[in-house]
Amino acid sequence: MYRAGIRELEASYKKLSSWYYKVARSITWSVIRAFIDNYSPSKFTRILASPLCFDLLTVATGLDELGSGSTTIIGAILKDVLTPADGIAILGGKSLARFDVPNELDAVATELGLTSEEVEHLKYCSRMVAKVDEAAIQDGFHLYHHMMAVSYDGFWAVVQQGINPISCKARRYHWFSGKVKSFVEEPHEGIVSQEKSKLVLDMTAKESEEARHASIELIVYDFKKLRHVYNVAKQRTQTNLSLWFDSPRIESFVELPLRINWKLIKSINSNPPANYEGLLAIRGVGPETVRFLAFGCRWLYDIVPSMNDPAVILDEFTAYTPNKEEERMIFEVISAIELSNLPVELKNRALHKVNAWLTQKEFSA
Repeated sequence: MYRAGIRELEASYKKLSSWYYKVARSITWSVIRAFIDNYSPSKFTRILASPLCFDLLTVATGLDELGSGSTTIIGAILKDVLTPADGIAILGGKSLARFDVPNELDAVATELGLTSEEVEHLKYCSRMVAKVDEAAIQDGFHLYHHMMAVSYDGFWAVVQQGINPISCKARRYHWFSGKVKSFVEEPHEGIVSQEKSKLVLDMTAKESEEARHASIELIVYDFKKLRHVYNVAKQRTQTNLSLWFDSPRIESFVELPLRINWKLIKSINSNPPANYEGLLAIRGVGPETVRFLAFGCRWLYDIVPSMNDPAVILDEFTAYTPNKEEERMIFEVISAIELSNLPVELKNRALHKVNAWLTQKEFSA
């Protein structure tokens, strides 16, 4: 699994000039058009799901200078130039637009040839992706961008981005339908970040499997003990995750939850989910509930979930060797640039930037 950061993602507040946007839009549209014509819409969803190829596309369009802002600009351009007639739809976006995915899926379903069952499944996938990155992985980054790409044959990719309000650094999360076997265990295609957090509650890690099972057992079989757990947590108002997990790390942005929706907890106890994914899928279950149950598992069962940051930071001088699939995708993106109808000057500039970037990272395609 590729979970490494390649390009720096620092929050950017640069204002993009209309000329710059038009050039980036022209390059993006021409390259994507060539890619879809020579490969397929579903393969393009695979490109978006790859952190490496997403960065490669950003470099080719010249938007890499915008830092984290390039993610939202690329998303806006894709949504502007691609329609269901191209065999793919781009849904969601930045800020409030990220909540529009369900309605947008209904709007494009007929044109993409999707059945009502497929649409409902895609809505579920979109909601679970957001829930996992906001609640199951608590890394201090709050989501503000959710873009979903759906092809006519049902393949989908999601690119989400969050920001750490303290450091103003951004983090990008990549998902691909062809690789998601479980929403709650190692589901990401990649997590791109400039900084590595000291302490992260990662309920999706393989090491957290026992904690996931224990969270369900706690709420089903030890419901009455949860009040005691809550009182213990409440008495430790100055305690953070690092202390109640007996970790030597003493800094954490994650504070213990002091407000619990007991009506929701009781409802879950009365109608328990079959597994941890089912628990996360329940509306109202958020970061506080996940943290509270994790604390309960530690306090009552002595079970500790993973507290390691799932994102991997590559030093800028460290070479990363793409796997065979990534090598093929890099070749396809470069081939799409060469086959595009871009003016010679823009085409050469895009190829030069891509070649310089690959050389700097010591990649070989």
